[in-house]
Amino acid sequence: MESYNMAGLSTELGLQPGFFLTRENGERAYPLLRTRLEQVSEGKGLVLIFPTGQLIDASFADETIVRLGEELADEKLKDRALLLQGLTEDSIKNIEAVIGFRRLKLGFLAVEADGKWKCIGHLDPTLLEVLALLSRRDHLTAPELAEMLDLEINTASNRLKRLYDRSLVRREYEVSTKGLQYYYFFWNWKESGSD
Repeated sequence: MESYNMAGLSTELGLQPGFFLTRENGERAYPLLRTRLEQVSEGKGLVLIFPTGQLIDASFADETIVRLGEELADEKLKDRALLLQGLTEDSIKNIEAVIGFRRLKLGFLAVEADGKWKCIGHLDPTLLEVLALLSRRDHLTAPELAEMLDLEINTASNRLKRLYDRSLVRREYEVSTKGLQYYYFFWNWKESGSD
């Protein structure tokens, strides 16, 4: 997991520190953030670390965070994740407003340095339940989830895959005599390297 300090983006773009505002500034920020995300190895994530007390308006969020989230979901940025650290409640509301207005099935992990997290955006309650379970474990497989929640194996597998498709979890696999087995992991951002 790598991290990028968004205060550096403010400096690079000449923005007022802590204020990520306007569609025009979002359009200028997008290629820089996309390049950073592309540089992250597959199977890894990028933590955007926002300055204390920042404000992200809906237009800036739409052109940057939401746009990158759509590209992750469309597999244009294959097998990577975008985590958002240190967001204020106002910034969260603005990001969620864009997702809701555009009726996107898009969610992000809003994380804190102390390990706390929440999912912002849109996530079905059954998927949120699985995400919360996974956050408390080293990993989960579909058979383990099926047993824990008394689900059919296909249902358990589908829920884990949907979280993976939204870049909310990472996945590894192994091939054994029993066939292909996927292991799903919650993202660990607490040890990420910073710029």
